[in-house]
Amino acid sequence: MISKTEQILYALKSRMEAISNVSVERNSAVPEKIPTGGLIVLRDGNADEPEQPLGGFGGVYCRQDAEIEIYVENGDPTVRDVAFDDLLQQIGVVLEADPTLGGLAFGLTYGRPEIDTEAVIGGPAIKAGTLIIAIEFEADTPLG
Repeated sequence: MISKTEQILYALKSRMEAISNVSVERNSAVPEKIPTGGLIVLRDGNADEPEQPLGGFGGVYCRQDAEIEIYVENGDPTVRDVAFDDLLQQIGVVLEADPTLGGLAFGLTYGRPEIDTEAVIGGPAIKAGTLIIAIEFEADTPLG
């Protein structure tokens, strides 16, 4: 049996895979070369301490802070910035289309990513950002 947390992370990855021309991976090391359309790496992130209702009846309320890392590589800073922003906007559209992830979660919240541009010796620079997605849901046990 797959935990509710794993079901949610799988659903989130599936939503990211709906974005065209981008590679999507989960919990992988960042490759040395970023694919042409960009790269999204979903990381499991951190879980908050689960909360049980008084009396021990019902499920456990959980929060998982998943991380979506976004990578775009291009030698032209303008092209790189536009490609990164486009990919970020597409992620926003996907997240807003179904914030309950098919009924698995109460909802999700997120803000602007932390963004950094990294120089690569002998190659085009990489613009990267990490978007934290707070996912709130109910599970049967504290193990989610």
